Amino acid sequence: MLKNYLKTALRNLIRESTSTTINVLGLTLGITCSLVLFLMIRHLSSFDSFHAKKERIYRVVHQSEGNHGTSYTAGIPTVLPDAFRLDFPEAEEVVLMSYRAETQITIPQRSGPPKLYNEEAGTVFTESNFFRIFDHKILMGEKSNPLDGPNKAVISRRWAEKYFESEDALGETVKVGEHEFTIGAIMENPPHNTDFPFDLMLSYSTIKAKNQKEGWDNIWSDEHCYFLLKPGVSIATIESRMKAFTDKYLGKDQVRKPLFSIQPLSEFHYDDRYGTFTYKTVSRNMLMSLAAIAFILIITACINFINLSTAEAIKRSKEVGIRKSLGSTRSQLIRQFLGETTIVSGIATILAIGMAQLALTFLNPFLELHLSLNFLNDPFPWIFMVVMTAVIALFSGLYPAFIVSGFSPALALKSMINNKNSSGYNMRRVLVVTQFVISQFFIFGTIIVVYQVQYFNSTELGFKKDAILITPIPWNDEPSKELMSWMRTLRDEMKRVPGVKDASLSSAPPSSGNVSGTSFTIEGKEETFGTQVKQVDGDYVNLFELQLLSGQNIADMDTAAGFLVNEKLCSIVGYTPEQAVGKVISMWGRRLPIAGVVKDFHTVSLKSPIEATILMNRILGYETIALSINPGQLQSVIDHLKQKWESMYTEHIFDYQFLDQNIKEFYDGEQKMSVLLGTFSAIAIFIGCLGLFGLATYLANQKTKEIGVRKVLGASVESIMFLFSKEYIKLITIGFLISGPLAWYVMGKFLEGFTYRIDIGAEIFLMGLGATLLIATLTVGYRSFRSAVANPARSLRSE
Repeated sequence: MLKNYLKTALRNLIRESTSTTINVLGLTLGITCSLVLFLMIRHLSSFDSFHAKKERIYRVVHQSEGNHGTSYTAGIPTVLPDAFRLDFPEAEEVVLMSYRAETQITIPQRSGPPKLYNEEAGTVFTESNFFRIFDHKILMGEKSNPLDGPNKAVISRRWAEKYFESEDALGETVKVGEHEFTIGAIMENPPHNTDFPFDLMLSYSTIKAKNQKEGWDNIWSDEHCYFLLKPGVSIATIESRMKAFTDKYLGKDQVRKPLFSIQPLSEFHYDDRYGTFTYKTVSRNMLMSLAAIAFILIITACINFINLSTAEAIKRSKEVGIRKSLGSTRSQLIRQFLGETTIVSGIATILAIGMAQLALTFLNPFLELHLSLNFLNDPFPWIFMVVMTAVIALFSGLYPAFIVSGFSPALALKSMINNKNSSGYNMRRVLVVTQFVISQFFIFGTIIVVYQVQYFNSTELGFKKDAILITPIPWNDEPSKELMSWMRTLRDEMKRVPGVKDASLSSAPPSSGNVSGTSFTIEGKEETFGTQVKQVDGDYVNLFELQLLSGQNIADMDTAAGFLVNEKLCSIVGYTPEQAVGKVISMWGRRLPIAGVVKDFHTVSLKSPIEATILMNRILGYETIALSINPGQLQSVIDHLKQKWESMYTEHIFDYQFLDQNIKEFYDGEQKMSVLLGTFSAIAIFIGCLGLFGLATYLANQKTKEIGVRKVLGASVESIMFLFSKEYIKLITIGFLISGPLAWYVMGKFLEGFTYRIDIGAEIFLMGLGATLLIATLTVGYRSFRSAVANPARSLRSE
């Protein structure tokens, strides 16, 4: 019996090769996308789930009230961990991590110049109990307390091989900043699914004294405090005392309302308010959205299958009638048709595995992921293949099987079952509408995201960003007068390079991910206000073309004699730009007058509102040199700048970035989302078009004689094509009436996450509707045109 089912199924699939090809292709695309998306979801939802003590790992985070509501950071004062150990004995281990991104690593050589490496992944200063909290296995060397004492280091196996060409790097020396560290242990490489991607860990005691000088007054976003809760202790016992802990050390600030709170490890990667050391988070809503897209694409492909199967059921009506007359039961017929569906699903799933593997070669570098299909060590691909084949076979095949097996033998043998009186006709219309709802929703979403990204890239930021080159200045824990002199000398030397228009020293460009915040008071007001601070020289305003509204620019000095402020600061303190000039601000232990007011400019991405900002001289805070250059002399300028740099900083790598590119990276996530949505839209539309083409082909075959009669009676090609198209235009319009409001609501919620955003206008939906109509018309039109121009004599002879 099974052999007969298989033989019959294969014969039917080969005989209806066009429908089989369409079904296999549609299902393959849908399964491929869902497989890739499920791999992404599995990876993104697995971050740091491998730690044995994960249920007891927490971190201390900070929140406070700012000018635009509550602000959040995982950064804490460096003195907090010691205080936390004393005040909360419920914590078994407490560790501080001070992360330094984009660090230069120097490897001294016994002979010759040192080897220099610029590591974007950075390094971290921490303590030995890190290894008692997190599962980062020590492979060689000191295992119990590898970071106890100053100038000690732990390195990963891959960096050991990279720097020393050997896994055994014990006793070797690495230099970070002005400190040299001896490697006392080798650890395993960090996995890809961790927010602690450390390849080089340095003893915090080396910099602890210097790092704690600011006390409770300084919070940096890359200095975190983690702790391990003792077994059997409820975290509520700590959470209930965090307000008192905050008041004890920060005071009862009624304006900013600071509060230290607790966050569990399970939330680190999924809460974008606080961030991680990888600077990447993904919300759980995004994971749910990815899962929804995966299911939607599978459903779209299954709808194709159901549509074609029920439409072609009429072709097999005589077969069903004969089988029933010969004694076949309905259950036997259902098994026969489900068998055919299973074969198609199995073939599509196997092809999808190959396509997914190919897709990952492009997707991994694009999304900076490390997804893979490992059939030898990972059961997921096998489970996915079996489950997907079974689910699709049942979902796609069960309804058509019931339709076909339910035909009356008498009507079937008399060929009295047709397209419209079959019970699948109205169901097909509903499924086609569903496909158009899905396709149009993707189109609307893609257009809105693309428009938002274009808005980000075209909006004026309030400063010059084009042809600005930014190069970091080597940092030093104890900057000397000689190093400070070198900064100015380097700036002045770079100004003389042909093609360089101007140069400026600063802590950061006007818009940057490096933000410093503090509070201040101002003459005439009793309140305390929050502000961002940029430490700049006297050339900063001119180079970035900031517009001075009142007062004058600050002088080019090493220490501040006055402040520049922006319009927003004047607004929050209640002064006009003219009134603010001369008012004394108290900040960082200084009392200095406002020298001038500049027009507002964006200091962070357009996702956030413009903040109050103070610009001041402070050579100790300069971390970058900005250079305005002539784009026509780019390569020559860079070559000369490198020579100037290397003549002064012989042990440091010359590195640079362009400001406009840095700003575009703020919207990297949205840019990638637009590409992914566009891809999914194209696939959803293509799958839908496959179904439309198949149905149009089937209807053309059904209406062969009707078309011949119409042509003999004088019908034009246009009227016959309209006969084919009018039904689908009606269904597309119904789909639009459903998908339009749905996309408006969902994408409206998405845009609420941006302070500066586009308006969702009618033109977006008209574009989407027009694109859908055009694609559907071309798809159906091709097949209907062939039927319309066919010889009516041949049509009338058709059986």
